[in-house]
Amino acid sequence: MPANARSNAVLTTESKVTIRGQTTIPAPVREALKLKPGLDSIHYEILPGGQVFMCRVGDEQEDHTMNAFLRFLDADIQNNPQKTRPFEIQQGKRLVAGMDVNIDDEIGDDE
Repeated sequence: MPANARSNAVLTTESKVTIRGQTTIPAPVREALKLKPGLDSIHYEILPGGQVFMCRVGDEQEDHTMNAFLRFLDADIQNNPQKTRPFEIQQGKRLVAGMDVNIDDEIGDDE
């Protein structure tokens, strides 16, 4: 794993993969995910670069797709800082000119 991917880690741990392709989830990971043995399931997402994101299934407060996208953006910004440019406010004003937007409105699933 690249060093920059670990820079925000609170704790790192490892587990060995058996000949059958199985592993035991280390206790610190089980505790962090609040996994209940025999009850919970794990959701996996494979990210660009071969990294894998895992979380407990049923955590409705998490938007896994958005989180994966934000992690992708974060990695891209860290790996390619020369491509990061400031967004000019005038360009933003031109893009929304004539739009009537209420930022307090709920965004429906169909939008």
